[in-house]
Amino acid sequence: MSETIIFCSYYTYNTPYQKVMETHLLPSLKKFNLIYDIEAVPDLGNWQKNTSFKSEFILKMLLKHKKPIVFIDADATIEKHPSLFWEIPEEYDIAVHYQDWYKQWRNRNDGDRFDLLTGTIMFRYNEKVLSLVRKWVERTKNSTKWEQKILQELTEQDKDIKIFKLPVTYCTVNKHKGEIPNYIKPEKVVIRHWQASRKFRNRRNWK
Repeated sequence: MSETIIFCSYYTYNTPYQKVMETHLLPSLKKFNLIYDIEAVPDLGNWQKNTSFKSEFILKMLLKHKKPIVFIDADATIEKHPSLFWEIPEEYDIAVHYQDWYKQWRNRNDGDRFDLLTGTIMFRYNEKVLSLVRKWVERTKNSTKWEQKILQELTEQDKDIKIFKLPVTYCTVNKHKGEIPNYIKPEKVVIRHWQASRKFRNRRNWK
């Protein structure tokens, strides 16, 4: 594990997400002695704008560190050392998980919908990636589309970007009652996403 990888995230200060960062991601990063860069950013007014800021933040981190970065949402916890990130061949530009929507939410194995998730995502530092992320920034600025859908569209259009598909254990998303999907063995989970946004995207729940 000689390569330096920076683990990055942000939270909106003076919001419940500040506490979420303090109880979820930050202690996990410290537990495994991972190199991290976490920033508090201004609240942009609503959940859509705050999540869309992700593309700008990732571009900032790439330009700041000039090294591979792994972005993880503030409400995630790292359950085991994420060693796979150091094992991904250098030829891959990004590493991301595609969620099997039907398997996740309907417990079916016959679906054909696979959604790119940006809760856990790795970016190499190179010109191809910088170009991709800059396009991502521009498209999210004035769009009402979910930022991860925009990134999925961009990566499908840009055939030069080589994508490593992360296993579901690196982006395990809790179901609506807070449980891990039954097709995933809990002891295998590396990064778990607790989905605090389900509660806090509605500002009435901030009190």
